[in-house]
Amino acid sequence: MKQSMKVGVVLLGALTIAMWFGISSVTKKKEVLTDQFNQLEAQMIEKESAFEDMLGLYDKVEDQISDILEKENLIQHQGNDRLDRRNNERIFKEISMIDDLIFRSKQDLKKLEDDAKSANLKLGVFEKRINGLQAELSERADVISTLKAELSKKDETLAMMISQQDSLNVTINAQLNDLEQRALEVQQLTAQNSELNKSFLAIGTFEDLESKGVVAKEGGFLGIFGKRVALQEEADTKAFMTVDRRNMQKLRIEAASLSLVSSHPQGSYQIVPGETESEKVLEITDPEAFWKVSKYLVISKKI
Repeated sequence: MKQSMKVGVVLLGALTIAMWFGISSVTKKKEVLTDQFNQLEAQMIEKESAFEDMLGLYDKVEDQISDILEKENLIQHQGNDRLDRRNNERIFKEISMIDDLIFRSKQDLKKLEDDAKSANLKLGVFEKRINGLQAELSERADVISTLKAELSKKDETLAMMISQQDSLNVTINAQLNDLEQRALEVQQLTAQNSELNKSFLAIGTFEDLESKGVVAKEGGFLGIFGKRVALQEEADTKAFMTVDRRNMQKLRIEAASLSLVSSHPQGSYQIVPGETESEKVLEITDPEAFWKVSKYLVISKKI
């Protein structure tokens, strides 16, 4: 009877443990699914906001092209009248405004294309509409160019004004293209520099780090060569925070004690007390040496 009771107690204990692990597993899966849902929701909101901005810019370009067409008709009507000084000034003013509208519309369309690419939106129909605006804008530019030539033949003064304006536009466009090219080069260099200085940070108790697959049971660390490492290929990359090592001179961490799991040369850092008893500070005193061995920084803490 006693033996039967012992067996029952053991079975009950085993069942309790199994249930605990089962509940724990379900809880973890639920947390993962919740995180994934929140991330998807945030991405959808971000894309929706980007699309609304693009629609606003599209409408703006559409309005500008309508203004161009309206001014074209006005110039053609005025061009049929006798060209005197007063009429020439009115026509030239409208031409200048059209040139400005064409220039701004080209810039807006370029931004529209860039925004669509950066937002990673697959909008086949919308892209066709953008292409349609580009074609219409190109047609308007051709029409105004022809109109300028016709008006220049009618009046020498107006011809000189148009020629000077066109020369100025060419100079401005060349300067802007040069600035855009330089800005692109700076952007590329900045991106390359940021990539070179990109590092990965993970902070937690040893148990937390181990559960995320960052630290192996052997005590090795993911991605560190020259150590006895059990590579955790299935480790979740979300366990690491992407950081810029140039901004990592000091790390203030709430912990009773800290230790570095990742390999970094002695003398390239120090761990000192923080402002409170529950705070420790990692100071990287020699960044070049500190990051030379690994671009990963893994900190195990005890609370």
